[in-house]
Amino acid sequence: MARLRALIVDDNRSLAETVGEILADEGFQTQIVTSAVEALVLWRTAAADLVVADLDLPDVDGARLARRLGRRAERCRFILTSARPLGQRAAVCEELRAEFLAKPFSPGELREAVRRLFSEPERRFLEGGGEVRLLGPARRPEKP
Repeated sequence: MARLRALIVDDNRSLAETVGEILADEGFQTQIVTSAVEALVLWRTAAADLVVADLDLPDVDGARLARRLGRRAERCRFILTSARPLGQRAAVCEELRAEFLAKPFSPGELREAVRRLFSEPERRFLEGGGEVRLLGPARRPEKP
């Protein structure tokens, strides 16, 4: 069964490694990069199901990076992080249906954000190990 892939983009390597460990415990295969440029290069060969990106990257604004990656992969989910208030960057969270975590955040907050983005049946389906069952009629009956 294929594992979901997570890409962590943060110039704070120690924090990125901690996030990677937490996501690995949640069942993700993780890759860590410390710049937006590295993320874009890696994305060409290995798109991710989840991107955890710092909005305050030194080379490219994290919101800009997230938008670029979001255009390249429809099903990708995003968790955006920052030590600064979200402010005007809230639009990118809304646009990408992303979760936002203010730094410092706890492991529990990260896990909860992941759970909000991926339901358990959806995770099984994306990992290729589950079947999808429709409950109820596939179409609503037409009104007479």
